[in-house]
Amino acid sequence: MSPISSRAVLTALAAALVLTALATAPRPARERGVASRDFEAYWSAGRAALAGHSPYDRTALWLAERGVPGVDAAREELLPFVSPPPAVPLFAALARLPYEQARRIWLLLLVACCGVAAAVSFAVAGWRSRDAPLAALIAITFSPLTATLALGQLAGLAFAVLALAVAGLRNPAGSGLALACSALQPNLAIAALAGLRRSTLGAFAIAAMLATAAAAIAAAYAHESMPKYAGLLLRHGAAESRDAIQISLPSLLATALPHAAALMVVPAAALTLVAVFAAARAARLEPRASVALACALLPLAAPFFHADDLIVLLLPAAFALRAWQARGALLGALGVELAAVNWLNLAQQPASQREDLLLAAAAACAVAALHPSRRALWLAAPALLALALAPLAAAHPVPLWPDALPQHFHVPGGLDAAAAWAREQQASGLTRQVPLWTLLRALPLAGCALLAAAIVLTSRAARRSRTPRPNPAPVL
Repeated sequence: MSPISSRAVLTALAAALVLTALATAPRPARERGVASRDFEAYWSAGRAALAGHSPYDRTALWLAERGVPGVDAAREELLPFVSPPPAVPLFAALARLPYEQARRIWLLLLVACCGVAAAVSFAVAGWRSRDAPLAALIAITFSPLTATLALGQLAGLAFAVLALAVAGLRNPAGSGLALACSALQPNLAIAALAGLRRSTLGAFAIAAMLATAAAAIAAAYAHESMPKYAGLLLRHGAAESRDAIQISLPSLLATALPHAAALMVVPAAALTLVAVFAAARAARLEPRASVALACALLPLAAPFFHADDLIVLLLPAAFALRAWQARGALLGALGVELAAVNWLNLAQQPASQREDLLLAAAAACAVAALHPSRRALWLAAPALLALALAPLAAAHPVPLWPDALPQHFHVPGGLDAAAAWAREQQASGLTRQVPLWTLLRALPLAGCALLAAAIVLTSRAARRSRTPRPNPAPVL
C-alpha cells in the first residue's frame, strides 16, 4: 500500500466520506416488525432451550417467537433456527434477558466483531496502519457488513473469529480455538479448510478436537445430535433452494431447474469442498491467500448463502485492493464494488434506494482512490449500473417477509420447521421466477468471480517479481 497524498486522491476520499455520511444519516423508521430480525430466531431458540425443548422444534420455537415485540401472533410467521447446537448455550444465556435488552447487548457484540473482522482482514492482506482510514471507509461502504448488523446476524461473529484464525494460522492453540468458534456458521467456516498445510496442521487438529467436544456437550443441551442437525440443515437448504433471498450459484441454477431444486442441495455441498480445495491447490497460494480465495469462491458453490453471509468477501477484497498496481488489480477493484452493493435490496426495499445508491457511489470513490485515472473511470460502472437498475427494481419489488404473508396465515400441523418455512416463502411470493431478481442476485456472484481471479493473478505476479516494486502514491 502507499500513502494517500495527491489532491485527486484526497478529493476522492472526501467525496466517499460525504456520500457515506449522507447514506448513514438517521432517517425516520420505514419498516414495521421486529428489530434485528434474525436475532429473533436466536433469542427464541435460547428460550426454547431454557424451557427444556429443542430449539429446532417448530412448536417450541414459535411459542417463544410469538412473544417477541413486533411479531404478528395472529398469523404464523415462524423464523427457523438453523445454527448448530454449540451456538445454543450462547443464545440461552442471552434469552435469560428480555428481548430488547438482549438485542442491544448482541448488537454491541456484533459491532465489535465486525470492527475486528475488518481490521484483521486488512492487516492479514498486508495493509499498513497509515492506510487505516481508507480501509475503514471501504469496510463501512461494504453492504454485507452493514446488512449483518441490521439483521443481527451471527455471520458477523463467525467471520470475526475466522479472520482471527487466518491471522494466526501458525499458532496452533489460538488459531485452533478461533477455527472451532468459526464453525458457529458452517457455511463460512468451510473456507478455512483452504489454509490446511503441513505447517498449519496443528491448528486444524486442535480446532477439530474442540469442535467435536463442543458439539458433544451442546447436543444434550440443545436436545439434538449433530447427525440429526445435519439432516435438518439439508432440509432447510432444500426449502430455500429456489428462494429469491438466496445469493448463491446453486440457488440460481435451482431457480432455472425447479424440478431438480431439492436434489441439488447435497451435490452442491460436496462441490463446495471440491471447489475450495481444488482452486486453492491449483493456484499454489500461501495459506492466508488461499483462505481469501476460498471466501471468494464460496458463494459460487455453497448451497446456502444469504446477502449478509457475503461479509466473508471482505477478506478477498482486502487482498485484491492491496495490490492495486499488479496485473488483475482492476478486476479485483470491480469485484469489490460489485460485492459492496446491496443489489437485491434495490428491489426488496425500494424506499431505501437512496441510501443504497449513495453507499454504492461512496464505495466507488473509496476504491478509485487506489487507482490511476485510466482505471478509475471504469470503477464508476457498478455505481452507474445500480442507478440504472433502481427504477426497474422499484417496478418489480421483491416481497419482504413476513409483511407479504397473507393475513391470518397458518401452516398445517405435522410439518417441521423447514417445511413450514418453505410454505411461508411460497405464500410470500419469494419463490416466483422474475428475470430481474435473478440478475440482481447474479451481480454479487460476478463480483465473487472477479475477486477470485484477481487474487490468483496478483499473487502470481508477486511470486514472479524477484524484488518488490516501489509503490508511488496513486494519482487519479
